[in-house]
Amino acid sequence: MATRSKSTLHIRCGQDIEKALQHAGFEGDFLDFSDPYCQGPVRPLPYADFLGERSDFIANAYGIAPDEVTARQSRRYEALRHAHDYDNITLWFEHDHYDQLILAYVLNHFGSLSSLPEVDLVCVDDYPVLPRFTGLGQLGPNDLKAVWEKRVRVTQDHIRLGKEVWCALTMATPSMLATIMHDGTPAIPPMAGAIDRHLDELPSSRHGLGLTETLSLRILAEKGAITAGKMFGQLMLRYEPRPYLGDLMYWHELDRLVRGGVAEIVTHGASFAEHTLALTTLGERILMTEEDWLDYMPEPRFVGGVEITPGKPHWRRFPKGNLKLVG
Repeated sequence: MATRSKSTLHIRCGQDIEKALQHAGFEGDFLDFSDPYCQGPVRPLPYADFLGERSDFIANAYGIAPDEVTARQSRRYEALRHAHDYDNITLWFEHDHYDQLILAYVLNHFGSLSSLPEVDLVCVDDYPVLPRFTGLGQLGPNDLKAVWEKRVRVTQDHIRLGKEVWCALTMATPSMLATIMHDGTPAIPPMAGAIDRHLDELPSSRHGLGLTETLSLRILAEKGAITAGKMFGQLMLRYEPRPYLGDLMYWHELDRLVRGGVAEIVTHGASFAEHTLALTTLGERILMTEEDWLDYMPEPRFVGGVEITPGKPHWRRFPKGNLKLVG
């Protein structure tokens, strides 16, 4: 198996498979290029401004020291800018929109280069693991060898799709993303479904909640008082159609629901995961479509480049995926 090359760079949006790749016999360097474009502003800013805005969001949303975030993000982006120095690059991604939006950025970056080494793509949308496939981090060394055998060579079709998706993601309107989704993404089949899930984070026409918010309130309605940690487990295993959130990312979502008054902390634990949450009367009314979440949402939020601000015109997702600017 031709996996041994010191001139190979493996790019993954996380560190979850790094050791397993080594145990499987893959050699070369490993780049954890992680930036959760599925949360926070993703706008078409100059490079330094873009990196600064993303770093500020990550630090504030996830409670990480700003200097630590800035240093880490700078290292990641700078390493990606030098990825073309390698003879071979392998991209390791899965089907959820956390991964696919990062993949779009990487491909968009590659499209800006005058020359590119051989690039292979491992893109997995399912694998026979229990209780369900949620990501490459579940796979052992032999499994990673198996999915690597099904890799594809990145072509201009992949690059073109990455550029189109990235451009659409950063727009202040979601229309272009919706068009890409409806037209299909044959170069990278999971991309269309990932975009669909991303657009589900727009406010619903029914109650103004994004899908993660809706599922979180539904868990509280069905399970009663429950710790945030157990909510996260339920969301990943039973409720979320395409699991993509990490725990810090989910605490950010729950914190907004608490501050907006639709969920409440009834017992404080030593960490956010140990807080016990319950649904409020307002939360019940919003789930029943008797109230609208945007009348209570504590601050603006972004879905890619789309800003959702209470009291201002905003995009909503209607049944069958239709999008409309309302307000």
